[in-house]
Amino acid sequence: MEMKKSMLITAVAVIGLSINTAYAHGEHEFNGGEPYTLFHPEITWVDGTATANNVQLGGGERSAAAYSFNVTEAGNLDVYSAYTDAQWGVTSIWVFQKDTVGNDWTLTNLNTDGARKPGGGALNIFDVPIVGWQDDEFTTGVSPAGLRDHFEVGEYMALVTILGAHPDGHPGVFDAVGAKLSDGFNWTVGGFALIDLVQEVAFHNLTITASAGSSAVVQPVPVPAAIWFMGSALAGLGVLRRKKPTAL
Repeated sequence: MEMKKSMLITAVAVIGLSINTAYAHGEHEFNGGEPYTLFHPEITWVDGTATANNVQLGGGERSAAAYSFNVTEAGNLDVYSAYTDAQWGVTSIWVFQKDTVGNDWTLTNLNTDGARKPGGGALNIFDVPIVGWQDDEFTTGVSPAGLRDHFEVGEYMALVTILGAHPDGHPGVFDAVGAKLSDGFNWTVGGFALIDLVQEVAFHNLTITASAGSSAVVQPVPVPAAIWFMGSALAGLGVLRRKKPTAL
């Protein structure tokens, strides 16, 4: 009995340590903005390209889909989305880099309207269909969020939000580079609350890959070794569960 009790205490201690280590990157001091839920959809990596499909946003929740990746060699990356269903076909991409000191993240790249091919057409530069595009001078449609930009070496999170989320202190201002993730988001555009839009359900796909001809190397963020201890300890106790989304 004493031996079993000792094993249980050890397992609980390992679980506590492992959870703190494995999820430390997702915990931030919340300084402003409005509460929102940060969740990590399933992402598939094949030959340096990450993809996620049919991920839901909105539906009454102020939520951001977070995709983690490492850049191990600097260069240009394509980070872009496509839609299966979204009002006006619009979401936003916000890319935050982990600070070298502390646990916060700094906004480095952002986009709502992906770049279009020279000469126009129904596809943007990522070969993603433009939503509502018509071949006339008055209706150009909406090009799904996507950026092609330079990335330095570091750890990043690409956040996808429904239209109108802005880092705190920058409501209605699109270029908010330098904002901190811990500041939260204002779910407003032009001073109007996006209550109706947040109620909408939007679905998106996301791709992260090196741009054509780029020397950049992008890789998944390694799972901390401690998470394996956590899994083993929880399995031993018969209480292995999935982690709930983190509310910020």
